[in-house]
Amino acid sequence: MILFFKVLYDFLDEFRYLNSYLLYFTIFSSFTMFGNNGIKKENNLDPVNNFDIIPVEVNVKGILHFETEVIITDSKILYFNVEDLFNKLGINVKIENNGNILSGFVENENKTYRIDIGNSQIIVGAKNIKSINGIVQKMNSIYVESNLLTEAFGLNIIFNFRSLSVKLDATFELPKIKQARLEKMRNNISKLQTNTENFKDTIVVRNYHLFKAGTLNWSASTFQTSQSGGANNFGLSLGSELLYGEANVSIFLNSQSEFDSRQLLYNWRWIDNEKKNIKQAQVGKVNSQSISFLKAPLLGASITNSSNAVRKAKGTFTISEYTEPNWTVELYINDALVDYTSADASGLYLFKVPIVYGYTTLKLKFYGLLGEERIEERVMNTPYTFMPVNVLEYNLVGGVLEDENSSQFGRGEVNYGLTRFLTIGGGLEYLSNIPEHTAIPFAHAAIQPFSKMVINMEYAHNVSIKGLVNYYLGSSSFLELDYRKYVEGQQATFNTANEERRVKFSFPSKLYAISTNTKLSYNQFIYNTFNYNQVNTVFSGNYKNYSANFSLTSNWISNSDVFLTSNLAMSFKMTNGLVIRPSIDYNFSSNQLMRYGTVLEKRVSKMSFSATIERNEQIETNNFLLNFKYDFNFARTYFSVSHNNNGFNSSQSAQGSLAFGGDNGYVKTGNNSALGKGGILLYPFLDLNNNGKKDVGEPTVFVKDVKMTNGKAITSERDSIVRISDLNSFVNYNIQFADAELESLSWRFKHHSYQVLVDPNQYKKVEVPILVVGEVSGMIYLHTADDLKGQGRITIQIYNDHNQKVAETLSESDGYYNYLGLKPGNYTIRVDDDQLDKLDYQSSPEEYDAFIKISEDGTIVDGLDFNIKAVEPAVPLEKAEIILTDTSKKASIMHKQSESHFNTSFGKILDQEGLFYSVQIGVFKNYVDSEHLLKFAPVFYEFLADGMIRYISGKFDLKNEAKAAKNKIIVKGVKDAYIVKYKSSKKIDTATIRN
Repeated sequence: MILFFKVLYDFLDEFRYLNSYLLYFTIFSSFTMFGNNGIKKENNLDPVNNFDIIPVEVNVKGILHFETEVIITDSKILYFNVEDLFNKLGINVKIENNGNILSGFVENENKTYRIDIGNSQIIVGAKNIKSINGIVQKMNSIYVESNLLTEAFGLNIIFNFRSLSVKLDATFELPKIKQARLEKMRNNISKLQTNTENFKDTIVVRNYHLFKAGTLNWSASTFQTSQSGGANNFGLSLGSELLYGEANVSIFLNSQSEFDSRQLLYNWRWIDNEKKNIKQAQVGKVNSQSISFLKAPLLGASITNSSNAVRKAKGTFTISEYTEPNWTVELYINDALVDYTSADASGLYLFKVPIVYGYTTLKLKFYGLLGEERIEERVMNTPYTFMPVNVLEYNLVGGVLEDENSSQFGRGEVNYGLTRFLTIGGGLEYLSNIPEHTAIPFAHAAIQPFSKMVINMEYAHNVSIKGLVNYYLGSSSFLELDYRKYVEGQQATFNTANEERRVKFSFPSKLYAISTNTKLSYNQFIYNTFNYNQVNTVFSGNYKNYSANFSLTSNWISNSDVFLTSNLAMSFKMTNGLVIRPSIDYNFSSNQLMRYGTVLEKRVSKMSFSATIERNEQIETNNFLLNFKYDFNFARTYFSVSHNNNGFNSSQSAQGSLAFGGDNGYVKTGNNSALGKGGILLYPFLDLNNNGKKDVGEPTVFVKDVKMTNGKAITSERDSIVRISDLNSFVNYNIQFADAELESLSWRFKHHSYQVLVDPNQYKKVEVPILVVGEVSGMIYLHTADDLKGQGRITIQIYNDHNQKVAETLSESDGYYNYLGLKPGNYTIRVDDDQLDKLDYQSSPEEYDAFIKISEDGTIVDGLDFNIKAVEPAVPLEKAEIILTDTSKKASIMHKQSESHFNTSFGKILDQEGLFYSVQIGVFKNYVDSEHLLKFAPVFYEFLADGMIRYISGKFDLKNEAKAAKNKIIVKGVKDAYIVKYKSSKKIDTATIRN
C-alpha cells in the first residue's frame, strides 16, 4: 500500500495540472457522501381526536394487492398502520421499547430508519423529521400520516374515498415488487421447464405488410491522440418490415479507411411458428454454426423448421466467462430473458443454462456501472442438442464468404429424437477454401441418462472426434470433461494440436450473508513434440457490498518450469454509491510485481464518472484515465481522457435511436438500439355498443398500470395510449389488465389478459375494449305472523331476454342484495324457485323486469324488493268422480268440485297478456265439451302446431298459487297435471318447475 501511494505521489508530481481533476472528484464524492447529514424538518398537524379505523385495499403498481388498516379523521386525513404496511411491502421493521419505536432499513441495509412516537420524529438515513400529531399511537399500533410517509420514505400514496382503495408507488424498488419481478423471471424459466403456457383471454397474431418503415439507429464517435492525430466513426442503421419479414440495413464508416463491403450489413428474417415445413428463413449476412473456421462474414440464406419459441428439455449446461468487473449480465434464450447475474471483482460470471430443444439463439447482454451496454450474440446449436421423441428438425444454410477468394460455404443438418433421453443427428458441411477434403460429413449424438448428466459425442470426417460430459454434483457444483482428437494435418480449423483435454470443476457455496465460488480448471494440449499444460484456480467471495477475487494461473510445457502468476481484485461499494476497485497482478515465478491500480466509479442519476490510475511495472508506464457519461432521453454521450508515457488520448461518442409509428405524432427516442425491436400500442376505450371495436364517439380510458412480462408500459396522459417499446420481434408477450385500475366501478375489461406477437421494427396497435356494466339491487323481506325483517342467504337469479341465467347473487344478513356486472339489455330478476320450494316459501312479486341502458357511467336499477312468506296449506276437497271425454270418446277420470261455477265459456290463450302461471289439464285431438271442464273455470285453450288442443286452468301471479291449484286437480284424478308459465301468450319452457 505504501508503494501504491508513492507511485501516486510521483505521478501527480509529474502531472501537477491534473491535480485539479482529482480534487474536483474528491470534493464531489465528499459532498455526495456527507451533504445530506443533519437535514431537519418539522411537520405539524391537528390532533387526532375523532377518527375511524377501517380496512382499505392497497394496490401497488397493479402487481401487489393487500388489505391494511388506516385511520381516517373527520378532516379526511389518512394515517397508516406502519408495522402492518411495511410487513406487507416487505420492508424490514422491528418493534422496540414496548411498541413505542419502530426501526429497520429501507432500500438497503445501510439506509436505516427509526420512528419514535415518544419524540414525535422519524429518522431516515441523514433526514430527521419531527411531526406533532403526524405520528400517533392507537390500539397499541403506531400510525403515520400519509404525506409524512411520502416525505420520509418516498412512498407515494393516492387514496380514493369512494372505493376505500389506495394506489401506492415508491421512489425505490419495494422488496415485494422485486420479489414479484424475480418470480416473473423464475416463471419464464418454469415455462422453459414445463413447456406449458398460461391461458390467455385474447391472442393477437402477426400483422403482415409488404413494406413498413419503423426504426433508426445512429452513432458517432471521434478519437484524438497526441502522437498520430485522430479518427472519426459514423454509423447508421434502418429497420423495417419488407415482404412480410424483418429487414435491417446498417452502414459503418471510418475516416481513416476506405469503404469495404464488410462495413455494410443487411439481413432479412421471416418467422412463422405455425408453419410446418419452414418456420424460419433468413437472407443476407447470416450466422451459422460450423465445424470449419469461417474467417469472414457469410453472405447467403438459411431455412429451418425449428421454432424460435423456447422448448425446454431437462438439464442444464454452464457458461463461465469473464467481462468487466461488477457488470450486470443478462441471459436470453430465443430473445426471452431467463436469468441475470453480476460479475465479481475480476469480471467472472457464471450461468446455468437450460438445455432447449432444437436450434437456439443464446444472447448475453452486459451492463456496466457507467451505463455501458454491450451485446454478445451467439447463434449456436447448444453443446447438447435434444429433440422431442419422434420429432425431426433440419437446418440448411449456404452462401459466400466475404473473403479475398469469395469462398463458398454450405451446411445441412438434421436432428431426430430417438427416445426421450437420446437424440441423434448428422449432416454435411462444405467449405471451398479448404485445400483438401472440402466436404465434411459429420454425425453426433446427445445422451441424457438422468437430468444431472448430459453426454455429447461428435464425429467430423477427416477433422476431429469430440466428447463432452457435464455432471452436476448436488444442486450447484458441477464437473465438466471435454476431450477432442484432431486428424493430423487437418486444415478445416486453425487448431494445430493433436488432442485437447479439459477438466472444469466449480463449487459454489453460501453461509449466511457470505457467498463463495471455487473454480478449478485444467487444460492440456498435445502436440507432436511437446505438451502444453495450464491450471487455473479462482477463489471469489461476496459479503454485502464487498467482493473479492483471487486467481492463480500456472503454465508449463512438458517438463519445463512452471510460470505462475496471480491476480487479486477487490470491490467496495460505499454508502454514497462510490465504488472502489483496487487490483494487483504478481508474478510468483520471478517474484515481481507486474501491475497494480485502482478504479473509482460513481453514478448519480443519469450521470456517471470513473477515474482509473494504474502502474505497469513490466513496461514501466503510468496510466491515468477519466471517464464521464451522461444519458439523455434521446442519446447516450461519453467522454474520456487518458494519459500514459506516450502522451494524451481523448475520445467522445454519442449514440441514439428513433422508433416511428407511435401514433399522434409520437416518435420514441432512446439511447439504446431500436433495430430489430418492436412495440405495442394499447388503446383502452369504452365499448358502449359491445362490438369489441372502437367506433366513433367511444371515448378512450386512461389506465395507469398495466402488467407486462419483460417490458415496461407507459401511459400517455395526453391521449391515453399505453405504449410499450423495446420489445423483441417475433416474440409473444403477455399483458394483463386489472379492473381495479379503472376509475369507475361500473367499468370492466372485456378481456383481462392478452398474448401479443410483436411485429418487427414497428408499433402494433391493439384495441382494449372496456365494458360499461349496470347494477341491480334491492331487499329480501321475510313475512311472519307478526314481524317483517330482512332475510339473508336467499339466492337471487338474473336472466337475460333469452331466458338464460347470466348471474346470481346472495342476499346479505340484513336482506340487502346487489349485483354489478350486467351488460346493457333487458333482464328478469327473481328469487330462486328451487330454494323457495325447499323452504316452502312463496315470493311476491314473482319477478322484476330491469333494463340496463347504454351509458358511460353505468345504469343502477334499485328498489327491486321481494317479500317472501310461507305457503298456506291446501284445503281438503270433497271428492265426486265424473268422466271427461272429448268428441272422439277419449276419457279421463276427474273429480267434481263441491262449489259451483257459473262461467262456462273458454278463453283463448292467445288473448291473454302479461306474465302468469297456470295448470295444464290435458292435450286432446278434438274439442272437449265445455260442461266437462266447467268445474275448472276459468279455462283457456290454444291450438298446437300438430293440430292438438291444449287446455289449461286458471291464471296466477305466483307460482305457489298455481302449485296449490295443481294439487287440487291431481286430487280430482288428473295425475299428469303440471304447472305451465306464459308470457304475452307465449309458453315458456318450464322443465325446471314441473313438480
